[in-house]
Amino acid sequence: MTTLATTRAIERTGGHLYTFVDEAGRHGPFPGATALSGLQDSLGGSDGLMNWGIGLALDYVRDARLPNSTAQWEEIRSAAFQAKNAPRELGSAIHVACDQFNRKQDVELTDKTAPYVAQYGAALYREGIQVLSSEWYVVNTEIGMGGTYDSLVEIDGERGPLDVKSGKEKPSQRLQLTALSMGQWHGEAGLEAEPMPELSGVGFILLLQPDGYRLVRHEITDADREHVIHLVETYHRIREWAATFAPTAVKEIAA
Repeated sequence: MTTLATTRAIERTGGHLYTFVDEAGRHGPFPGATALSGLQDSLGGSDGLMNWGIGLALDYVRDARLPNSTAQWEEIRSAAFQAKNAPRELGSAIHVACDQFNRKQDVELTDKTAPYVAQYGAALYREGIQVLSSEWYVVNTEIGMGGTYDSLVEIDGERGPLDVKSGKEKPSQRLQLTALSMGQWHGEAGLEAEPMPELSGVGFILLLQPDGYRLVRHEITDADREHVIHLVETYHRIREWAATFAPTAVKEIAA
């Protein structure tokens, strides 16, 4: 049973900042788990997302051959950006369809998403995954962070967040699961937030491909939780510094 928010709610902005609202007022905004894992990736030194996007764009330019006019170049440039964004858009569409599947709603499928969603359904059945809630916000006001889990599940008696991925496995994904599992409150948008239930110290990544899936179980350790807290502190320090930054006065010399 769902209840419209009257005393506690979690809000999320378009930029995935989270605010907890209760009788004492508004708490936040807080960074999301995705932003924290992105911060970890950015410190990894690989520039993986940038290289991946540039690679897709260059592949398109190579396949389309060099343009011989400005109009042709603009066409290729636009198509290259579409090629860069296509995997992210596919991932978003897969998440929407999986949420609809979880809620037993009519699932919106396309030729591209249908094979992934079929593997998602197969994984739920074969692995005995019990979905307890789907696409709920979480927040921890003491640490100062939020997030959205794809689903909260129970597998073989273990309860924890599950995140669906259509790309590759990355170490930072465990940090994302860790942050989500550290929530004090969780709830759907516009509905009453509830205390986070007791979890089992685990999280799951479900890697989907059109021809199969792989379920990865992560044990969440105290070291993982401590690292998430350090990432949250770093995020807030970066934001605080940026808010007070003033450019140094320079002397301009006319040419």
